[in-house]
Amino acid sequence: MNKMILFKKIVVYGLLLLIIFVSLYSLFLRDIWVNKGITKSERRQTLPGDGLVKNPDTVYEQAITIEAPADIVWSYLIQVGYQRAGWYNWDFINRWAADNYFYENNRSADRIIPELQDLEQGDKISILPDIAFDVEELKEKDYFLLTGVEDGEHIITWVYKLKKLQEDQTRLIVRWQSDIADGFFFDLMNYMITEPGGAGIQQWEMLKGIKKRAERDYNN
Repeated sequence: MNKMILFKKIVVYGLLLLIIFVSLYSLFLRDIWVNKGITKSERRQTLPGDGLVKNPDTVYEQAITIEAPADIVWSYLIQVGYQRAGWYNWDFINRWAADNYFYENNRSADRIIPELQDLEQGDKISILPDIAFDVEELKEKDYFLLTGVEDGEHIITWVYKLKKLQEDQTRLIVRWQSDIADGFFFDLMNYMITEPGGAGIQQWEMLKGIKKRAERDYNN
């Protein structure tokens, strides 16, 4: 078979498989994969930051129930970040992304670190050395809102909200909204790689990591 014909067939079949996968992911898999743990009523509720991003092209929400008081959950939550406590998820990815990523032990913190408990409105939390979010709003043991701004416009809101269910039971909710895609290939990369990996894996692992640590501390 002519090599050029074979190459064209491979390209055509590859594109068809990509279209099929994207269609299946869009119709059946995305909502389940990136919106883990969230209830319908939680998705309808208004959270801080809603409306700041005018036309978000990426939105996901996740939630997890933690069998521990809100103050313990809050203490783990507010110390997150680059050269802070990390993100309680797949540490090898963060180590690969930047040197000296973590505050101690070259991994996400496994304890509440007193010197990282003074987060305030106006501070910054970095995910990489040159990428940081502003702490736009913060209410202790209730919520904090991270934002990204470009040319005076909000392009990212990332809010973490605590809801007290009982004295020793806390619901942790996260909502991300962004408008940062620019062009077909950027959209495709975001849709196929960044969002499934960032939201579906790393974000969810973060919530599970906080849950594991808070419940361990409370029960010990």
